[in-house]
Amino acid sequence: MKKEIPAVVYPGVVYSHYETKKIIGEQFIGEYGVCYIISGILKVIDAGQSRTFNAGDVLFYRKNFLAKFVKMPAEDIDFKSITVILNQEALLEFSTQYGYLNDAPYKAKEAVLKLPYNLLLENYFKTLTPYFDAELAEKLIILKRQEALLLLLQVNPDLKNMLFDFSQPGKINLEAFMQQNFRFNVDLKRLAFLTGRSLAAFKRDFEKIFHVSPNRWLQQRRLQEAHYLLQEENKRPSAIYHEIGFESLSHFSYSFKKQYGVNPSDILNINP
Repeated sequence: MKKEIPAVVYPGVVYSHYETKKIIGEQFIGEYGVCYIISGILKVIDAGQSRTFNAGDVLFYRKNFLAKFVKMPAEDIDFKSITVILNQEALLEFSTQYGYLNDAPYKAKEAVLKLPYNLLLENYFKTLTPYFDAELAEKLIILKRQEALLLLLQVNPDLKNMLFDFSQPGKINLEAFMQQNFRFNVDLKRLAFLTGRSLAAFKRDFEKIFHVSPNRWLQQRRLQEAHYLLQEENKRPSAIYHEIGFESLSHFSYSFKKQYGVNPSDILNINP
């Protein structure tokens, strides 16, 4: 029987290895990162869209975004990846040392960007693989992280406008943000931060727009989405409860029946 293999984690570098499907779930991306998929498949759901990435792809994770990640083997080959985490301390030090500054807004909206193929970047990650079989010195980690940054900026110079923008998220359109991100099961404090508001301001603005409390609206909106997926797309309850922001099938079923008076599976049975 296959089992989960623990990730190997150094400060700033993570090696992931899963023999079976692994749902990472709701994730607030708190730091920038660059990830190389060694083998397997990575599914990313963000901003209402689902994308699939494969072995050999190099991805860039954006700070202060919401996303769901599903890591899966492919054709009996385990999922393996290496991620270099670019935290603010490292970026500030790099900016000071090399003089990189942002000079314009970065316009792309995706939480995860697929970088164009680059042989140097691919070879960089291959040089990291042997380190996970031994202890990795902190000074070497710092150098390898700086190497990753230099290669990233060579592949996509515009990334400097994202990486070296050290400001907090600005106030954004709350209604549009919530309609795009209601499926993410994160606390209200995090949602407030991402919309550029204090928690009190978030709750006040929310009720002005939606005329109901945030928690109540989130539950109703998720159940509305569930009803659509069951009725119009004929999806099974077990396939959607996590997708729409519920932590367990039992909680989803209870909430759905309380809202609509029938079990989620009854919606499927009603359809021809």
